[in-house]
Amino acid sequence: METRRSHLMAAGALLLTTAVVGAAARGKGGTPGAQVPTNLRTTFAAPTTGLVSFSGTLDRTAVLRGRDGRVRIELVMAAAPGERTASVRRPTDAVIILDRSGSMDGAKIEHARAAVRELLAQLGPQDRFALVTYSDSATLTVPLSRVDDRARSAWNDVIAGIQANGSTNMSSGLDLGIDVIERGRDTERVPHVVLLSDGLANQGDPSPEGLTRRARRAAQGEYMLSTVGVGSDFNEYLMTALADAGTGNYYYLRDTENLATVFAREFDAARATVAAGLAVQIEPAPGVQVLDAGGYPLEQTDNATVFRPGSLFARQERRIWVTLAAPQYAVGEYDLGRFSLSYGDGHERTTLQLSDVPRIACVDSEEQYYSSVDVGAWGRSIVVDAYNKMQEEVARDVQAGRRDSALLLLQEFKDETAAMNARLPAPSAPVAQQLDDAKRLEAEVSAAFEGENQAQRQNELSKSASAAALDARRAGSKK
Repeated sequence: METRRSHLMAAGALLLTTAVVGAAARGKGGTPGAQVPTNLRTTFAAPTTGLVSFSGTLDRTAVLRGRDGRVRIELVMAAAPGERTASVRRPTDAVIILDRSGSMDGAKIEHARAAVRELLAQLGPQDRFALVTYSDSATLTVPLSRVDDRARSAWNDVIAGIQANGSTNMSSGLDLGIDVIERGRDTERVPHVVLLSDGLANQGDPSPEGLTRRARRAAQGEYMLSTVGVGSDFNEYLMTALADAGTGNYYYLRDTENLATVFAREFDAARATVAAGLAVQIEPAPGVQVLDAGGYPLEQTDNATVFRPGSLFARQERRIWVTLAAPQYAVGEYDLGRFSLSYGDGHERTTLQLSDVPRIACVDSEEQYYSSVDVGAWGRSIVVDAYNKMQEEVARDVQAGRRDSALLLLQEFKDETAAMNARLPAPSAPVAQQLDDAKRLEAEVSAAFEGENQAQRQNELSKSASAAALDARRAGSKK
């Protein structure tokens, strides 16, 4: 979904690169007026180490001259099948950071306590557990200790006695929880931090920048920090940002019904970690911009863009769509850039790089442009990435009470996607189905602004749509 805002930002940025693009077209990147080749490749792969594979698939091999230059590449990171990955299973050090501030009073703290009990229930005798609680300040309520039945029973009694009061010093909770992990670090164990909160920080360092900086300590240490949003009024955008920065998962705890399934998957995956601290680095060619990578935060260096999608578990495959803006001012053929993946296995880091540089053609012919689309890959890019990016933006508008803006985003998505699908040599059936889903979401948005309890229904729709979109955009991010 290309929104009005992203169109304007991309257009402004691309105008600044016109000179660069022109130079690339006159040099190695392309030849103005030349006959553009029609046999450009869509698939690329890195030599595998036997432990992890890395590949990419373009959704098209051409862009139209004078248009937005958008092209997507699906990056696939997979734990290679085989005895080595299937047998990997290490014990977990689980540190739970629980918000017990006054804003958690009532059903929130009840649900949070139930979540901690369920998290503890997922741990076995080889695992260790610690509990940090915070309100005005942070307390190490349960020191990092080996799990056994006697300890579990005592800890459940401690959990049952936790009450909500005081202010919300989330920064102190993150500092202490991550300190506990790092002080007790054991290379034979998989560290894992889970934050349960409503995200309504108001003491210590409550700034999103300060909190995400703390969460990034997990990424730097090559382990995961996941977040669980509690209550109907929690700050989903902060909790999502913290999970992103900590390369973990984000969950919306609507009730306690599915806790066992959620946390069994979370810890089962952590114990079977094959590759930690995944980092994808893109070195864009001249005139190429990296616009988005599955919603992950983009880190800019002098000549590269980096994003960190977390860890890779045994038998797991992760697919992330990266959106690029390619040169589109002169007909010709252009490099998109180099793509590499690095990861740690507990002892050293390994880097894989796509063997060939993906290339794109800028063409004048609409027939040539539409025939360059890989219908299967394009369909996946719409169903997995574009629709859910749009759904995230709709959720923000609904949360802010912007009914007309949300409905306009949906209408733009439907119009642009249907028009593109109709022009392809073989229209995508999954995309047609996704357009039906867009109609259902449109009806839900309209209904949320009608009748009684509108604020409550808008809040609920915003949170559920945001969580669903995040899960779907990051295919394979959870076990």
